[in-house]
Amino acid sequence: MGMFEEFEAKKAAGEALSLDDLTKEHLKTMFINEQKSDYMISQLFEVKESKITYRRKKYGITIRNSILDDYLLVKTDHAQEINNKVKAELLVEGNVTMIAKAITHFAFRNGPVEDMHAHPNNQLSEIDMETLNKFMVNRIAYIVKLIIEERWIELDFLIRNTDRWYGHRWDEAIPDDGNTRKIIELMLKK
Repeated sequence: MGMFEEFEAKKAAGEALSLDDLTKEHLKTMFINEQKSDYMISQLFEVKESKITYRRKKYGITIRNSILDDYLLVKTDHAQEINNKVKAELLVEGNVTMIAKAITHFAFRNGPVEDMHAHPNNQLSEIDMETLNKFMVNRIAYIVKLIIEERWIELDFLIRNTDRWYGHRWDEAIPDDGNTRKIIELMLKK
Protein backbone atom coordinates (compact mmCIF):
# COMPACT_ATOMS: atom_id res chain seq x y z
CA MET A 1 0.00 0.00 0.00
CA GLY A 2 1.31 3.42 -0.99
CA MET A 3 1.41 6.59 1.07
CA PHE A 4 -1.66 8.02 -0.67
CA GLU A 5 -3.63 4.84 0.01
CA GLU A 6 -2.53 4.88 3.66
CA PHE A 7 -3.95 8.38 4.07
CA GLU A 8 -7.12 7.28 2.22
CA ALA A 9 -7.51 4.34 4.62
CA LYS A 10 -7.12 6.63 7.65
CA LYS A 11 -9.74 8.97 6.24
CA ALA A 12 -12.09 6.06 5.45
CA ALA A 13 -11.68 4.87 9.06
CA GLY A 14 -13.00 8.22 10.25
CA GLU A 15 -9.69 9.91 11.09
CA ALA A 16 -9.60 13.62 10.26
CA LEU A 17 -6.62 14.40 8.07
CA SER A 18 -4.77 17.61 8.86
CA LEU A 19 -2.45 19.42 6.50
CA ASP A 20 -0.03 19.60 9.44
CA ASP A 21 0.33 15.81 9.17
CA LEU A 22 1.53 16.14 5.56
CA THR A 23 5.34 16.12 5.87
CA LYS A 24 7.79 16.94 3.13
CA GLU A 25 8.58 13.21 2.78
CA HIS A 26 4.88 12.30 2.53
CA LEU A 27 4.28 14.93 -0.12
CA LYS A 28 7.35 13.95 -2.12
CA THR A 29 6.42 10.27 -2.00
CA MET A 30 2.87 10.93 -3.18
CA PHE A 31 3.75 13.50 -5.85
CA ILE A 32 6.95 11.97 -7.26
CA ASN A 33 6.89 8.24 -6.54
CA GLU A 34 3.14 7.62 -6.61
CA GLN A 35 2.46 10.32 -9.23
CA LYS A 36 -0.52 11.80 -7.40
CA SER A 37 -1.46 15.29 -8.59
CA ASP A 38 -1.78 18.34 -6.38
CA TYR A 39 -5.51 18.16 -7.06
CA MET A 40 -5.77 14.54 -5.86
CA ILE A 41 -3.80 15.32 -2.69
CA SER A 42 -5.89 18.43 -2.06
CA GLN A 43 -9.09 16.38 -2.32
CA LEU A 44 -7.72 13.85 0.13
CA PHE A 45 -6.88 16.54 2.69
CA GLU A 46 -9.96 18.62 1.83
CA VAL A 47 -8.03 21.81 1.11
CA LYS A 48 -7.65 24.02 -1.94
CA GLU A 49 -5.28 22.70 -4.59
CA SER A 50 -3.24 25.91 -4.32
CA LYS A 51 -2.33 25.01 -0.70
CA ILE A 52 -0.78 21.72 -1.84
CA THR A 53 0.99 23.40 -4.78
CA TYR A 54 2.37 26.12 -2.49
CA ARG A 55 3.60 23.58 0.07
CA ARG A 56 5.18 21.37 -2.61
CA LYS A 57 7.02 24.29 -4.21
CA LYS A 58 8.11 25.58 -0.79
CA TYR A 59 9.74 22.18 -0.17
CA GLY A 60 11.34 22.22 -3.64
CA ILE A 61 9.39 19.16 -4.74
CA THR A 62 9.23 19.36 -8.51
CA ILE A 63 9.45 16.76 -11.24
CA ARG A 64 12.61 18.38 -12.60
CA ASN A 65 14.40 18.50 -9.21
CA SER A 66 13.34 14.95 -8.47
CA ILE A 67 14.53 13.59 -11.80
CA LEU A 68 17.82 15.43 -11.46
CA ASP A 69 18.43 14.19 -7.91
CA ASP A 70 17.21 10.66 -8.61
CA TYR A 71 19.41 10.25 -11.66
CA LEU A 72 22.55 12.12 -10.69
CA LEU A 73 22.55 10.65 -7.20
CA VAL A 74 21.32 7.25 -8.50
CA LYS A 75 18.44 6.98 -6.02
CA THR A 76 15.97 4.87 -8.00
CA ASP A 77 16.13 1.41 -9.54
CA HIS A 78 15.69 2.92 -12.99
CA ALA A 79 18.53 5.38 -12.35
CA GLN A 80 20.69 2.46 -11.14
CA GLU A 81 19.96 0.56 -14.37
CA ILE A 82 20.93 3.58 -16.46
CA ASN A 83 24.02 4.19 -14.32
CA ASN A 84 25.15 0.57 -14.75
CA LYS A 85 24.53 0.77 -18.51
CA VAL A 86 26.59 3.97 -18.81
CA LYS A 87 29.34 2.40 -16.70
CA ALA A 88 29.46 -0.66 -18.97
CA GLU A 89 29.59 1.50 -22.10
CA LEU A 90 32.16 3.92 -20.68
CA LEU A 91 34.61 1.58 -18.98
CA VAL A 92 35.93 -0.27 -22.04
CA GLU A 93 39.44 -0.50 -23.46
CA GLY A 94 38.55 1.65 -26.48
CA ASN A 95 37.74 4.63 -24.24
CA VAL A 96 41.00 4.74 -22.24
CA THR A 97 42.49 7.63 -24.23
CA MET A 98 39.26 9.64 -24.28
CA ILE A 99 38.79 9.21 -20.51
CA ALA A 100 42.44 10.03 -19.74
CA LYS A 101 42.34 13.19 -21.85
CA ALA A 102 39.03 14.31 -20.31
CA ILE A 103 40.28 13.75 -16.76
CA THR A 104 43.56 15.53 -17.56
CA HIS A 105 41.66 18.56 -18.84
CA PHE A 106 39.21 18.49 -15.93
CA ALA A 107 41.71 17.92 -13.12
CA PHE A 108 44.89 19.48 -14.47
CA ARG A 109 44.84 21.57 -17.63
CA ASN A 110 41.69 23.60 -16.89
CA GLY A 111 43.10 24.85 -13.60
CA PRO A 112 46.04 26.85 -12.25
CA VAL A 113 48.48 25.31 -14.72
CA GLU A 114 46.58 26.98 -17.59
CA ASP A 115 46.98 30.32 -15.84
CA MET A 116 50.71 29.67 -15.48
CA HIS A 117 50.92 28.83 -19.18
CA ALA A 118 48.89 31.87 -20.28
CA HIS A 119 50.69 34.24 -17.87
CA PRO A 120 52.38 37.22 -19.60
CA ASN A 121 55.76 36.08 -18.26
CA ASN A 122 55.08 32.72 -19.94
CA GLN A 123 56.06 30.67 -16.91
CA LEU A 124 55.37 27.49 -18.86
CA SER A 125 56.32 27.26 -22.52
CA GLU A 126 54.32 25.43 -25.17
CA ILE A 127 56.89 22.59 -24.99
CA ASP A 128 56.51 22.46 -21.18
CA MET A 129 52.74 22.19 -21.58
CA GLU A 130 53.01 19.44 -24.19
CA THR A 131 55.34 17.48 -21.89
CA LEU A 132 53.06 17.92 -18.87
CA ASN A 133 49.90 17.07 -20.85
CA LYS A 134 51.45 13.90 -22.31
CA PHE A 135 52.72 12.81 -18.89
CA MET A 136 49.33 13.38 -17.24
CA VAL A 137 47.32 11.67 -20.00
CA ASN A 138 49.60 8.61 -19.96
CA ARG A 139 49.54 8.25 -16.16
CA ILE A 140 45.77 8.70 -15.97
CA ALA A 141 45.34 6.22 -18.85
CA TYR A 142 47.20 3.66 -16.76
CA ILE A 143 44.87 4.25 -13.80
CA VAL A 144 41.79 4.06 -16.01
CA LYS A 145 43.10 0.79 -17.50
CA LEU A 146 43.50 -0.65 -14.00
CA ILE A 147 39.89 0.30 -13.23
CA ILE A 148 38.52 -1.10 -16.51
CA GLU A 149 40.43 -4.34 -16.07
CA GLU A 150 39.44 -4.43 -12.39
CA ARG A 151 43.06 -4.82 -11.30
CA TRP A 152 42.25 -3.66 -7.78
CA ILE A 153 45.38 -5.10 -6.12
CA GLU A 154 47.64 -3.12 -8.42
CA LEU A 155 45.53 0.04 -8.01
CA ASP A 156 45.54 -0.36 -4.23
CA PHE A 157 49.33 -0.76 -4.27
CA LEU A 158 49.76 2.32 -6.46
CA ILE A 159 47.52 4.45 -4.24
CA ARG A 160 48.84 3.33 -0.88
CA ASN A 161 52.50 3.32 -1.92
CA THR A 162 52.25 6.78 -3.50
CA ASP A 163 50.40 8.20 -0.50
CA ARG A 164 52.93 6.71 1.89
CA TRP A 165 55.88 8.41 0.19
CA TYR A 166 54.53 11.56 -1.41
CA GLY A 167 51.10 12.94 -0.66
CA HIS A 168 50.35 12.07 2.94
CA ARG A 169 51.14 15.56 4.22
CA TRP A 170 49.01 17.41 1.69
CA ASP A 171 45.70 19.00 2.67
CA GLU A 172 42.59 16.81 2.78
CA ALA A 173 40.85 16.52 -0.58
CA ILE A 174 37.70 18.58 -1.06
CA PRO A 175 35.68 17.14 -3.95
CA ASP A 176 35.14 19.84 -6.60
CA ASP A 177 32.79 19.07 -9.48
CA GLY A 178 33.96 22.08 -11.49
CA ASN A 179 30.31 23.13 -11.86
CA THR A 180 29.48 19.89 -13.68
CA ARG A 181 26.16 19.48 -11.86
CA LYS A 182 25.12 23.07 -12.67
CA ILE A 183 25.95 22.51 -16.34
CA ILE A 184 23.86 19.32 -16.39
CA GLU A 185 20.99 21.16 -14.69
CA LEU A 186 21.14 23.93 -17.29
CA MET A 187 21.18 21.38 -20.11
CA LEU A 188 18.15 19.59 -18.66
CA LYS A 189 16.20 22.84 -18.38
CA LYS A 190 16.43 23.48 -22.13
